[in-house]
Amino acid sequence: MKLIAFLALAACTTEDPKNVLELRMQTTIPAATEVEYCKFVEIPDTWVTRDHIEFTQGSHHVLVYQTAYTSIPTHKNDGTPVDTSGVFDCSDGATNGWSVTKLIGGSQNREGDAILRFPDGIGVHVGGVALINVHYVNATDEAIATDVHITFDTLPAADIVQEGDILFLYNPIIGVPPNASASAHYRCPVYSDITISNVQSHMHSRGVGYEARVDDGAPFYATTKWEGVPVESLDNMIVAAGSHLDYHCDYRNGEARQVYQGPRSSDEMCMLIGSYYPADARTALCLDETGTLPGGDWIGQGGATCQQTLGCLQTASGDFHAITDCVLASKADVSIELSAALRCFMTATDPLTQCGAQIQACAAR
Repeated sequence: MKLIAFLALAACTTEDPKNVLELRMQTTIPAATEVEYCKFVEIPDTWVTRDHIEFTQGSHHVLVYQTAYTSIPTHKNDGTPVDTSGVFDCSDGATNGWSVTKLIGGSQNREGDAILRFPDGIGVHVGGVALINVHYVNATDEAIATDVHITFDTLPAADIVQEGDILFLYNPIIGVPPNASASAHYRCPVYSDITISNVQSHMHSRGVGYEARVDDGAPFYATTKWEGVPVESLDNMIVAAGSHLDYHCDYRNGEARQVYQGPRSSDEMCMLIGSYYPADARTALCLDETGTLPGGDWIGQGGATCQQTLGCLQTASGDFHAITDCVLASKADVSIELSAALRCFMTATDPLTQCGAQIQACAAR
């Protein structure tokens, strides 16, 4: 398999080359292949305010991540060696095993709207090593040569009045039964007042509906599309501290198999993505107040009590698909207690002892 990788850091205009950061990634996708490719690139210390992304046929999305590295790594965090001298296969998950800190740009619309967009004086701080990730699906019987062109508008630090960030809310609790419909519902905390500039959804091909709202308010974003999704300007919508970003994805599965979350086209996703400010990593990634664990509430679609769901989780024995089935079978009104128990189970070495308060609160529901 021949891979051709090219990266350029250069101006795309001749008027003011200091105000543009340009990245480019080219590769060839073999026939009848689905794959995710990645490329580490070194970028200067700067502030980015808007991204412009174009990519040729064959890609479902392009994402650019900031990493914690000061030089391009050659091993994953667990010591696994990877040839990162050019484009490399990252089909096990672009962020799996790498020290990725935040999303800094991307798009799933060919020659269309991208993710990053702020008012004057707002920007995302970048620098060091970034990771470009592209998801390719080549359903043809011929190889496809692809070209990804990423351009960031930049500002000098002296012109930045506030640091922005990108909401990257990901709900992993997705399960769609064979030849049936289902939903994935997630609610994420907002820890300080934020202003959202723009927003978009992300689902795979079974996605037939999507809504996002603040708490129980009217939807501020809705779509029935899973590709070519609209990136909607919210005219700098303010969301107050203590509120929740509440969103759900609706699916229709026409296959004779259960579909769960995952990165491939054979899997599903449910995400809320958008530019906002000021930056708070806990809000951006739907973390808990400490910033170390998932902080959202997974909202079930069934009739099981919280106590019954605890019993289901005990029999799941750590199998994530089984855990997903248990959570989705729970009643919607026990989501807070159930999610608190799940968060505790994630890190506890002795859940029965360390998660006693959470178990007791859940058992009462």
